[in-house]
Amino acid sequence: MERDAERIQTIRRLKEEIYGEYGFFYYVPMAESYTVQIPVTVSCSYRRCLYCDLNQGMAFRELSLEEIDRNIERLRFIHETDSRPPRRFLLAGGNPFVLPAEKLLTIAEKVRNCFPSCETISCFARADDVLNKTGTELNALRRAGYNRLCLGIESGSDSVLRYQEKGVGRAENAGAMDALDAAGMGYSAYIMLGLGGREMSAGHVEDTASLLNCAHPFELTVVTLVLFRGARLVEKVRAREFKRMTSLETLKEGRELLSRLTLSTVWNATHKTNLFPIKGKLPEHKGLILRRIDAAIEEMSGGEGLKRHELQRWQNWGVE
Repeated sequence: MERDAERIQTIRRLKEEIYGEYGFFYYVPMAESYTVQIPVTVSCSYRRCLYCDLNQGMAFRELSLEEIDRNIERLRFIHETDSRPPRRFLLAGGNPFVLPAEKLLTIAEKVRNCFPSCETISCFARADDVLNKTGTELNALRRAGYNRLCLGIESGSDSVLRYQEKGVGRAENAGAMDALDAAGMGYSAYIMLGLGGREMSAGHVEDTASLLNCAHPFELTVVTLVLFRGARLVEKVRAREFKRMTSLETLKEGRELLSRLTLSTVWNATHKTNLFPIKGKLPEHKGLILRRIDAAIEEMSGGEGLKRHELQRWQNWGVE
């Protein structure tokens, strides 16, 4: 018992050492929530999106290979008594796929040496992180285990992406997904409801649907715009330049987007930012999801139903 208590204390200390630099709010892709998470970068290399403050103002930092090796060794100790050896791994940080292919391959080799059970390595990626790698490099990364990337598409509308200063446009998003498809590297696509506000909502829906219908993500991760305190979008809202959509309006926007989709994927709108969490396969469950969303809209249009769903949503905000 004493030895077990000592090991628990050691693991707690090691986790603080491994993840402490990320601060209080540490964001992990929904599709990769149950992976072993290996810090390789801190913050995002771009950090200029108008709507985002996920990285809490932290400067971008690329961990050295020595630091990464040390973290992987710590994680091997933490997981050495797991009943099932870990199979899925995540490179932690805002967009670790920005790292050069050579370094990513070196990291993969170290992970596999310490964890022979490793089957996939995932991470967040921007479209330009993908496009900055050659087809040969992407193929090599796929063979090394990189798969299930989490691609921040957000919108298929150039107007919305330009307004939010995303740094890439529709063409880059399409090109990145085409490149991943060509390399056989699976990916989920993040889509953000409400990103165009009321004035750009129609274009946001139409252009995002047409973009996605030509793509092959294994999952659509649907989130709703949240106004972070440190995001520069706050200034636009205060100046009444950007007209935010209500939670019910964003639910209707999501319903309209879903109605236009024809691709085969998973619609995952269970993220805590969404008013009405729901998930299902497309196209098999599309009709059922639409009917449930319609019922939710009808229920919430009266006021009390909306209040109840809002309370449930924000009560769950600190969970995970």
